[in-house]
Amino acid sequence: MFKSLIQAGAIALSLTAATQTAEAREMRVSSFEPAQGFYSSKILQPWIDQINAKLSPDAQFKLYPGSILGAPPAQADLVKAGVADVALVVPTYTPGLFPVTGVVEVPGLVPNGATGANILNTLAEEGTLADEYADYKVIAVFTTPSYRFFMADEAVQAPADLDGLKLRSPSKFGSELFGMVGASGVGIPAPQVYENLERGVVSGAVWVMDAYRTFRLNEVAPNITSTGFIASPMAILMNKNTYNSLSDADRAVLDQMSGRATAEWIAGVIDDTDAAIEAEFRAAGEVTFVDLDEGGMAAWADAFAGAADAWVNGQADSDAAAAALERARAVAAQ
Repeated sequence: MFKSLIQAGAIALSLTAATQTAEAREMRVSSFEPAQGFYSSKILQPWIDQINAKLSPDAQFKLYPGSILGAPPAQADLVKAGVADVALVVPTYTPGLFPVTGVVEVPGLVPNGATGANILNTLAEEGTLADEYADYKVIAVFTTPSYRFFMADEAVQAPADLDGLKLRSPSKFGSELFGMVGASGVGIPAPQVYENLERGVVSGAVWVMDAYRTFRLNEVAPNITSTGFIASPMAILMNKNTYNSLSDADRAVLDQMSGRATAEWIAGVIDDTDAAIEAEFRAAGEVTFVDLDEGGMAAWADAFAGAADAWVNGQADSDAAAAALERARAVAAQ
């Protein structure tokens, strides 16, 4: 009898353990970049390593890089549908879904990641972005540094140098800006930019230094000009149901590693990396950097003087967009 009770207890413990194992879940973090890409290796994986050490063993994140779970424009939908539990999202890849977040695309507003993160987190904290992210648990909103012009044949110095050229565009609004200086934007997936520059399909691209190195653009676009063009908004978003399904303790960990502090850490990594890569290419001497003086920068500002109004008027709620832009400018000026 006693032996039977022991056996029954052992079976019960075994079933309980099996149930706990079944309940343990792997939370998928989607990145459209390859595993060695900047955001995959320098942002997402370090965040995963840090948070997994604090979460319970039954709730652990794992990176799924290289668009395994879906293409770059699909990342926000993947999270909302639960295909991915967390994803790196470029809000401007899905026009209309995160409209006010795109304020950082106004030329001259965001010089670096620190300023961009401050703008977007201030807008988020003040409730301006609440509707846009109502379907998600926001881990972080931040930006790239301002994009640089990477040109194949000749460096650009003045806006007129872009007249008649085709350039790889970062977004719909980026293409509108190109039109202001007589150029046209072409949408090209990141891995195909090198080939299109090499073949002359486009004369240049606007991007950041980490992409320049990752995709070896120095081999096909050895001329770099910084004009304070635009910055790209970025976000790391989590499925709300996944977040709500976690224990109180695990949700507290997520809260601790989300928001402004996380965005500021990301911005620091972005800005440090941007500066370090620029320094490496300058030291190597194989790339031409055009360093504009005050007059040269003013010419670019004048060329895009109508960009702010164009962005505001392009939003469904232009009054809300104008208010967001005014607030963003105030934050940037701090």
